[in-house]
Amino acid sequence: MEQAAHPIALDRLLFTRSIVVSIPEHQPTNGVVNMTPANQIDVAPVLDTAGQYIATMRSTFNAEKDPTAPYSIDMECIGVFTVDEKLSVEEARRGVTITAHSVLYGAIREAVLWITGRQPYGPLHLGLSVLRGETSADTQSK
Repeated sequence: MEQAAHPIALDRLLFTRSIVVSIPEHQPTNGVVNMTPANQIDVAPVLDTAGQYIATMRSTFNAEKDPTAPYSIDMECIGVFTVDEKLSVEEARRGVTITAHSVLYGAIREAVLWITGRQPYGPLHLGLSVLRGETSADTQSK
């Protein structure tokens, strides 16, 4: 049986912001560090290019630089996606939002793990991010 092509494909992914700051006042403990992300994802069609969308995801952790956490992190990742033109604009935007959330947050998690693995407090394993409904013009997730 022939398998149909997926209607959304990632064309390219890149980071536009990669900031990881070690908190000098942090006192390591044997407990698990729980750093909850503040995520923002924006999706928009690429102008003058049919079937292409750009998604930007920004994730921040411990922006206040609270010393109970080892790091303050600010990451931003962009993905360009091609969408099957058979999808409606609404279906395309929803599909790209869901796909971009998974792909871009996954890339951010991997980058944070790699960067913090070379920092004084060791690697930080980020948890999952759950995509929630739109709260304004932007889609928020935590």
